[in-house]
Amino acid sequence: MSVWFGDWIKEQRVALGISQSELSDRTGNQIPQSTISMWEQRKNENPSAQNVRLVVESLGIPIRNFPWESILFKDKNTEARDHQMAERFYLYDLASASSLKTFEGKTYELKGVVGVEKESGDVRHITDLYYRTRSVISEKRLLAKRKNQHDDLIKIAGIKKIK
Repeated sequence: MSVWFGDWIKEQRVALGISQSELSDRTGNQIPQSTISMWEQRKNENPSAQNVRLVVESLGIPIRNFPWESILFKDKNTEARDHQMAERFYLYDLASASSLKTFEGKTYELKGVVGVEKESGDVRHITDLYYRTRSVISEKRLLAKRKNQHDDLIKIAGIKKIK
């Protein structure tokens, strides 16, 4: 069963007995109470991946336990936003990739839900890598990238071949 992101936040927040303001405080006020209110009222259901992570962790839930598959993200304001959302590359999309490169310059080979760093052999869960990912590759084709760490990971139209 699917549930809207804002409904999920409200359910978790109420279960913890905290207000929207208290949740905002837990995010270090990086997410204003007004934004949380808009999500809960379904006036804006298009949070950035960074904001999703921040809210989930502020609720005391490990990001790996966030129910990505059952949460719906939707901005009811414009059709363009729906198209933009369809272009995001989500955590669960990493299963289609063979490797990723991080902003730190490390390359991880993806093996199911873990990534193995090529040089050191360091093993990381993909939830730990997703927000540090700069580019996603599969079979020498670029699938997705982001310009800086605060942007969403975006699918590459036409999937570019890497030499």
